Amino acid sequence: MKKLLLGSLLSSMVLLAACGNGETGAGDDTDNGNEEIPEEAADATVIRFLNGFTGGDGAFMKEIVDNFNDSQDEYFVNESQEPEHYTQFRTGDYELVVMHGVNLETYSMDGLIQPIDGILEDVGMSINDFHPAAEDLVGLTDGNYGIPLDIHPLTTFYNKNLTEEAPETYEDLVTLSEELQSENENLYAMGIPDSGLIEFYTLTLAAQNNVDLLSDDERYLNFAQEDLVDALWILHDMIYEDNISPEGLGLDGEFHAFMQDSEGDSGGNQTAVSLTGPWYYQAVSDAYGDDLGIGTIPQLGEQVAVYGNSHVISLAASVEDEDMLEGISAFIEFMYQPENLSNWAASGQAPLHTETMNYIEENAEDFPLPYQNQQMFDDYVAAPAVYQFGEQMRYMNETVIGRIVREENLTREELMEELETATGIAEEIADTAPEQ
Repeated sequence: MKKLLLGSLLSSMVLLAACGNGETGAGDDTDNGNEEIPEEAADATVIRFLNGFTGGDGAFMKEIVDNFNDSQDEYFVNESQEPEHYTQFRTGDYELVVMHGVNLETYSMDGLIQPIDGILEDVGMSINDFHPAAEDLVGLTDGNYGIPLDIHPLTTFYNKNLTEEAPETYEDLVTLSEELQSENENLYAMGIPDSGLIEFYTLTLAAQNNVDLLSDDERYLNFAQEDLVDALWILHDMIYEDNISPEGLGLDGEFHAFMQDSEGDSGGNQTAVSLTGPWYYQAVSDAYGDDLGIGTIPQLGEQVAVYGNSHVISLAASVEDEDMLEGISAFIEFMYQPENLSNWAASGQAPLHTETMNYIEENAEDFPLPYQNQQMFDDYVAAPAVYQFGEQMRYMNETVIGRIVREENLTREELMEELETATGIAEEIADTAPEQ
C-alpha cells in the first residue's frame, strides 16, 4: 500500500509556492539564457546564472547583475529567471544556480553541485562572514555547498487598526481574538490555511516544541512522534477550541483573510494578523500603507523558535575552468558588498551577510521588512538535511495538515496514524538516494 502511495506521489508532482522547496515541472526548454549578450561583451567570459526569481524580487536581482556587468568588461553574467529553474538546471548548462537551502543535500548527493569554499577563499570570505545560522544552511559533511543569500521565515504582518502591536504569545492571540469577536463576529486574530505555506507552520511548530524531525540514522524525516502530535494539534485548537482562526481557509488563506474587509460587501472573515511569506510585502503595504505593522513570529509552543527556507548561490559540479572560476569570484565579490547586496534587501528579503545586516540595521527605516526578519535569525532552526526533502514533506503538506485544519472531529489517534504513514513514505524516498 505504501509503495503504491509513494508511486502516486512521485508521479503527480505539482508546482509549489514561489519560495517553496520544490523542483517540479515538466518543462523541456533547455535555453540557457533569456538575456541577449550585448555586442560589447562578445569577448567576455560568460557566466550563466540561473534562478527562480520570477516574481517581484526578480527585478532586484537583475539590478545587481546589471550593475556588475556595467562595472567591468572582462566577464558577463547572463542571468536566467525561470519558473521551473530546478528542471532547467538538471537539463541545461549553467555555472551558478540559486537553490533553496533544503535542496542542497539532494543536489550534492546527485553530483550536480560542488563545494564553494574555494570561491569564498578567493574573495577573502568565509562562512564566518555570515550570521551563524548560515552554517546549518549550507554546511554539509564535505564542505559548504552554497554561498548564503537570505533566510525567508514566516513574517508577521498586522493591521494597526485592529491591534496596536503584534501578538507575542499564544495567549496574546486568544485575548486579541476575544476582543475582536466581541466587536464583530467576522473578526479573528489570525488565519490558519489548509495549504500553501503550511510547511513553514509545521517546521516552526516543531522547532518551538523542541521536536527533532531527523531520524536516528539521519536519512529521513521522522514524523511519527507524540511530541509532534502535540505540536501540530495547536493548529487544530486555534480553529476549533480557541477561535483564533476562522474555519475553512484554503490555499494561502492566511494572506487572503488578512486582506479581507469584514465591513465590505463580501462579508468575509477578516484577520488582524497574518503569518505569511515576506514576498507578500508589496501587496500588504499597498493595501494598508501606514496602518501596516511588521512583527516577529509569536511563540505558539514551548520556546521561541522560527523556521524559514533560504536562498543560496551554488556552483555547478561541472565548473572547472580557471577563467570561469575567476569570473565567478569577481561576481560574488561584487554582489557581497553591502551597497550592492542591499538591493536584494530592498525586495523584502533578509540577507545573511553580516556586513549587509549591519547596513540594514543602520538604515532600518529604508528596509523595514528585512530588518524585522533578521531579528529572528538568532532563534532560527534549519530544516534537517535529507535527500529529496520536498518529497519527504509532500504527504504532510498535501494530506496531513489539511486534515488537522479542516476536520473538527479528527482525533489524536488518527493524526498519529497519518504521521506514521508520512514517516513510511519519507523513509522509502530516502531509500532512493544514490550510494555515496
